[in-house]
Amino acid sequence: AHSSGIWSAKWSPRSNVVITGSLDKTIKVWDAETGEYYRTLHGHNLGIISLDIDPMGEMIVSVSLDNTIRRWSVNDGIHLETIQVIPGDAWSCQFSPALPEVRHFATSSQKGKVDIWDISTMPSSIVQSFSSGEAKFGFCTRFSPNGKLLAFSTENDCIHLFDVESGKNIHKFKGETGCPIRTIDFTPNSSLLISGSDDETINIYDVRHFNRIGKCTGLDGFVMSVAAAGDNEHFVSGSTDGKVKLWNIENKQCLSTVGTHSNQVSALSWNPDGDKFISVSEDKSLKWYTAIS
Repeated sequence: AHSSGIWSAKWSPRSNVVITGSLDKTIKVWDAETGEYYRTLHGHNLGIISLDIDPMGEMIVSVSLDNTIRRWSVNDGIHLETIQVIPGDAWSCQFSPALPEVRHFATSSQKGKVDIWDISTMPSSIVQSFSSGEAKFGFCTRFSPNGKLLAFSTENDCIHLFDVESGKNIHKFKGETGCPIRTIDFTPNSSLLISGSDDETINIYDVRHFNRIGKCTGLDGFVMSVAAAGDNEHFVSGSTDGKVKLWNIENKQCLSTVGTHSNQVSALSWNPDGDKFISVSEDKSLKWYTAIS
């Protein structure tokens, strides 16, 4: 799919469009029906580490190792804006689910905070920052699908949970091993948060009662990506062993290894209907899956 490892991917929430971002400095736009790519976006000077599509399916935001954030039009690939940041000040990115009412996206930082960017004006500007109170690198940030919560995972085995409206840090989930938590994802009903760690485990948290409800084990590598399915009952994981696994949330059991890459699985993303998903890898490949009930 790319000439170098792929670190990020997203299935559009509104259409059969998939985007991938690679260490080859490019973003590719794919037709999910045919599996063919039809546009390559050039502009970043170093590899792309994170990207997202807004809830309307119209805009891409990408974060690169070149210390820039860029915005693009999905429909025609036009480059809309370049935002220069200091090294390490933007890593994981995600659009607010409140679009189009609130035109914001979030980026995690090495300084233990999440910045909220307003894209309703040009240039985009930071309008709010959520601080963890700890200067620890932020690997992943995710809004809850209902837009009420923002979660932020760090290098020191913590997940900070913020109330979006008030900006308050309402809870800190603390792991047991001190290993980095590289990936988090909310279930579609916004009630559970799934996290994957370098300790080769996956934890599931109830964000309404601030408690851990289970742990998934039996993996053979760092967990690089988790993605909750649309039924609120399953999720998929990808790890450094190259395996893509399907899990049941209720019994915390792995149902099947549904795919294998020859290198680490960097990202996973479900389609809007929740019956298909994709995986991308350091092995340069993009794989497509159909969920069979």
